[in-house]
Formats: sequence, C-alpha cells, structure tokens
Amino acid sequence: MNEFLRKKWEMAGLADDYIFNKVMLYYDIEMQVADLHDIAQRKVEATDPLVVKLKERIAVVKRNRKWRPEYMRRSVYEMDQEMCEKKIREGERRIRDGKREILEGKRELQKSKHEIKEGQDRLKEKEQLIQEREQKLHENQQTIIKTSIEAMRALNIDKTTIKKEVKEKFDLSDKEIKDYFAE
Repeated sequence: MNEFLRKKWEMAGLADDYIFNKVMLYYDIEMQVADLHDIAQRKVEATDPLVVKLKERIAVVKRNRKWRPEYMRRSVYEMDQEMCEKKIREGERRIRDGKREILEGKRELQKSKHEIKEGQDRLKEKEQLIQEREQKLHENQQTIIKTSIEAMRALNIDKTTIKKEVKEKFDLSDKEIKDYFAE
C-alpha cells in the first residue's frame, strides 16, 4: 500500500515535497498534522523553498483547464456561503431589533391604555358629579317654584296669574305647570 501511494505522489509530482514525501499510513495522520502545525507556526519568507514550491504548484493548478471551473465553482460556492452567512447574521440582527421595537411598542401601548383608562375614570367621575349637581339644581328649582307658588297663593294672587308668572320666569311647559298645580 505504501508503495502504491508513493507512486501516486510521484505521478502527481509531489514525491519530493516536504509534506508529501512521507509514507501516509492511518496512524501517521497525526504526525502530518503536527508537521503542518509546525510549518504554520514558523515565520515564512517569500524565499522559503516550501513557499516557493507551493506557489509554483498553485500556479500550475490555476493554469489547469480541468481544475479552473471546479475552482470557480468552489469560489462562487464559498462566496455564496459567506454571503448567506452574512445575510443570516444580518437577518438575525434585524429580527432582534424588530423584537426590541415590538417590546418597546407594547410597553408604550400598555402605558397609553393605562392613561386612557385613567382618563375614562376621571371622565366618569366628572360626569357623575355633573349629574349630581344637575339633580341638586333640579331639586332646588322645584323647591323654589313650589315656594314661589305658595308665596303667591299666600298673597291671594289668582291661579291664572300665578301659572302665567311661573311659566315665564322658569320657562316651563303647560304640562309641568299642571303637575305643580296638581300637587
């Protein structure tokens, strides 16, 4: 198996590369990852042989017509993925902002409802107060009318004149006058 892999690497032109010149067995993968980690940690200069070799390989692969469409598909796919992730993050942010605005709106609505309810309660109290005052005013008017009628009777003024005077002074209808004199 090792010989088979070595031949494959030689055919690919990778047999003399630093990373690919090792026999790749299942348990050697950790070693390769360790080597890659070491390579990633060191400072790399443009004149480094590994960097030069990798750049040459990348240039060869880029010129490869079979590889180019695949690269472009992957590049477009990766760009699409990045755009999707960006749009998802943006959408999530907008959702959070929308939820926050909804909560603020609900709070304002509750506050407005509370203010409306307080206003309605005050209005009911004032209406009740007005009704009570109107009732007292009506009772006082009735008392004044009755007292006026009694005073005019005491002065021996005839009934027709009393009716006429009360009707004019208190702006009463004929029916209301009859009710006062029926008592």
